[in-house]
Amino acid sequence: GSLISCDNNSNTTTFSAATETPIPTVIQIEELPTKIPSEPPKPTPTPEIEALFLYNRGLNLLRAEQFIESSNVFSTLIKRMPDLAIAYKSRGAAYYHLERFELAKKDLQKAMTLDIDLGGTHLYLGLIYRDEGNIQDAERELQLAVNLIHPVRETEELRIAEAALQNLNQ
Repeated sequence: GSLISCDNNSNTTTFSAATETPIPTVIQIEELPTKIPSEPPKPTPTPEIEALFLYNRGLNLLRAEQFIESSNVFSTLIKRMPDLAIAYKSRGAAYYHLERFELAKKDLQKAMTLDIDLGGTHLYLGLIYRDEGNIQDAERELQLAVNLIHPVRETEELRIAEAALQNLNQ
């Protein structure tokens, strides 16, 4: 059998009981009327606004150390906007805090392919390398993080990167 996907307009198609022809139990998708609705649909938030909302929600969960919930929100965001580097970086950060380093690395590497200059990506990769005992790569990534992270918008990440870098060299 073919799958019939229900879109939001399916509930507007009502069959009146007065029709003499019996309603077929199987509705072929082709037979559904494709008429344009007369009234405009209710305004839904644009994908960008929705993405921003999800991103901020994920970030707040991350800051609250709700890492599993945070990673779930970022996963939803990634489904909606699969080319958003910060979404992968942020989910990578959540995975890092859950000590799921392989998943974190995969997300961070994906973020890098989308935006090589995203400082936070280098920060979390550096922290993973450090935790894995790979000091050379850790130093390279943390130095990139310090160079790339925006000092005002991302003060917190910059502090972490600088502290981690200093501790490496001790």
